[in-house]
Parts: sequence; structure tokens; C-alpha cells
Amino acid sequence: MRLFSFFALGMALISPLFQSQAAFAQTEPKDYREWSVTCSNVKTCVAVSISGLNEMGVTARPRGIASDTDMGWLWIELAAGPTARPKILFSGDINASTAAPASASLRIVGRDGRVLARGVFTLIAHDSGASQLRDTDVDRFMAVAKAGQAVVYVHANGQRAQSFANLAGFVAAMRAIEAVQGRTGTQAAWIDAGKLTRDRVPAAPVTPRVQAVAFTKIGARTRIPKLVADRRTNDCNDSERLDPGGTGIEGFNLGNGRTLWAVPCGAGAYNMWSAFYLQTSPTRLEPYGFARPGQSVDEEDANSLVNVSLNPEAGQISAFAKGRGIGDCGSAQTYSWDGTNFILTDLVEMTACSGLLPEFWPVRIKSEVIPPAPKPKR
Repeated sequence: MRLFSFFALGMALISPLFQSQAAFAQTEPKDYREWSVTCSNVKTCVAVSISGLNEMGVTARPRGIASDTDMGWLWIELAAGPTARPKILFSGDINASTAAPASASLRIVGRDGRVLARGVFTLIAHDSGASQLRDTDVDRFMAVAKAGQAVVYVHANGQRAQSFANLAGFVAAMRAIEAVQGRTGTQAAWIDAGKLTRDRVPAAPVTPRVQAVAFTKIGARTRIPKLVADRRTNDCNDSERLDPGGTGIEGFNLGNGRTLWAVPCGAGAYNMWSAFYLQTSPTRLEPYGFARPGQSVDEEDANSLVNVSLNPEAGQISAFAKGRGIGDCGSAQTYSWDGTNFILTDLVEMTACSGLLPEFWPVRIKSEVIPPAPKPKR
């Protein structure tokens, strides 16, 4: 299952406070058969198996994997830079709540369904609840996985696979990461290694820094301007059912005569969305577009955010669009007010609905946000 573009909200050039797409210097998520790759603006990349868990649908199982074997997921993160090493997690549980016992193992099987030579790996507990491959085994895992068809999880001392993840597309996915990070042909690569020394691999880009500026919420007794009420009537077909009388409309003072209005606008399965408008004078109100990487969407959605949370003291607006009720796909983003623009400072996104909850969604945008200075005590 794929997350529809309905949730890819905001990046039309309809606002004077528009963040340039040049700020989003990262790859788009891309699938390689059973794997998906996402690289962030600082070129930290995540490759994850996306076959799906349980009822989500499974493609043809590799030879030797019984039809009733549960689906698991394999998750590989690799930061940029010559000395970075992959972090490899595995879980057969949709919420990664049960760590593997000490006697559990991860095994790589080949085309005949048999475990490959040197293809058995001990797992250790990870803070998330998933299981992690030991760092000392990473190089061996990457070397063996190149020839594998699947990884299987064997619980305790048993021989029967409890869960598995398909390796179809694994090599292509890792090759793509190595290309993005400049590892290809160097000794710092695992798929397309070469003779070039590690120091030929570029360092990770500097993480962007944004100084957040606090703004203030306008009192509840403030009269809603007719401009805003008219926009609600004209733009939000479902607003009256969702928010009778417009009592949920909120205003925020951004300074210098600017007011940001958040208008409850609609609701769907698992999601409620709000439209945002910037007022710069008693007679001027325009949709406020939030910048976001990817393709443009219709103007009616460009000023909308899903499941919004505003924190004026921190100078931030957050949103979380769920692709399904269990929250195993979608996007979560944070915008920080810098005194002129709302800058997209954090974005995690999982476009494949395959069982990964938000803590495992790949990072697309990462920033260092400097919080506003605390207000002096009176």
C-alpha cells in the first residue's frame, strides 16, 4: 500500500513567506523491488525492506520460507562520511516491542532456501525494542547478504524461521546509497568497493541551523475578522460540520503587523486538517503556503497541514499525517518561525505502508533548531 499524494501537502508558491526548494538538497524516496531508500539533506540514508507485515500483502516468498512465516522488516541506516558504518535492525513485530532473546539469530538464506556460509548472526537488544546486529558483524553481514535471497529470524534454539525479510533489491538499494554518499569505488563501500582510499569519501554536509523566534497566540475573545470568516466559508467545505460557528479558529501574532490564522477545514480517516492564512493588513489576507520537498500540489492544499500542533513559545508548528489508522505510513514535519518565514526544520516520512511505526520512518529533513531565548521573569 502506498501513501497517496493527498497527504503530500504544501509547497505551492502562493505565499510571500515561501521557502525555496533549493533548501531541500536530498534524494526523493525510491523503491528497489522489496526495498525503499531515503536520504536526508545531510545524506544520512535509510534502506528498509517494504514487503509488508501480516495482512499488508506479501510478494512471492523466497524458496525455503514457509507460507505461514510472519513478515518482519530489516532496517539499515548509514550516515555520510568516510568512517560511518551501517546500523542494522530487524524486527518481526509491527511495533518492535519485543526484543530478541539472547539465543535468537538472524540467518541469510540463498536461492535454494539454505543458510549461506557464514550467514548466521547473533542479535542484541536495541533501545527501540527491535533487535540489532552487532557492529563487529556488519561487514560480514553485508558481504553475505549480497548473495542472499532473504534474512530469516530464528527464535531461541529452534530451527524454524519465525519471521523473514526479503532481500530482493537489497544490493540495488545499498548501491544507490553508496552513490549518493560518494562511496562508490572506495574502501568505504560494501557493494561497489574499490581501491580508492576512505579519505576520498566526502564528509557529511553541515546540519542547517535555524534560530527559532517565539510568537504569541491571540486571545480567545478576539473577534474573527470577516476576511477570515469568508475564507473559511469559501475554502473549507467541511468546516461547519467539523467546527460549528468557527469556534476553533486560532490567530497568532507574528509581529510587524502580521497575523497567522489557523482554520479547521476538514477531516478524513485518521486525519484532520487546518488551512493557514496570513493577514498583513485589515484588507489583505492570503493563503500561507508551507514549503515541502517533492512535487507541487494544488493550491487548495498548499496552505494546509494535517493534525496540527502549535507551540508559540518554541516558535514552531508541527503536523502529522497518518496514512493508515495504525500509523505505519505517512509523514511528520516541524516548521520553525525565524522571524520572516516558517522554515521546514524536520521531516520524517514513510511512503510504504509496511508496518514501520513513526520512530523508524526515514529522516528527509534534519536541522539544528536553536530555541527562542526565554522571556525574562517579571
